[in-house]
Amino acid sequence: MEAFTHRERRKIISLYQAGWDTEDIAQQFNASVSGVRRVWQQFREEDRDAPAFDNCGRKPTLTDQQKEQLRQIVQERPDLFMRELAEEVEKRFGITACRQTVGRWARELGFTRKKSRCMPRSKSVRT
Repeated sequence: MEAFTHRERRKIISLYQAGWDTEDIAQQFNASVSGVRRVWQQFREEDRDAPAFDNCGRKPTLTDQQKEQLRQIVQERPDLFMRELAEEVEKRFGITACRQTVGRWARELGFTRKKSRCMPRSKSVRT
């Protein structure tokens, strides 16, 4: 389900203030009761009638130039953890992205997280 628009959120709040029940408002907007209730709760507790996040669930994207720079970072330091790679992306590009998003970008560029087998074979444990 999509997030309520700012206009819909204000209408929900005004209906609550007019004394409507949660179920009636949800039916009016063809939405879930919990979603409507959450809009009212956010307004009551935080005095907020806008969504919590500006991007409303949209995934951040990279330009072609940034993708190439990310490719260079991964090729230079393939041993970085995704958390460290996300920190590097934030430092270089100014884009805050979680490690899962950076991992998705790396996968789209054809990189995998499988470690190479450059260690000598274990003599005590079968590998």
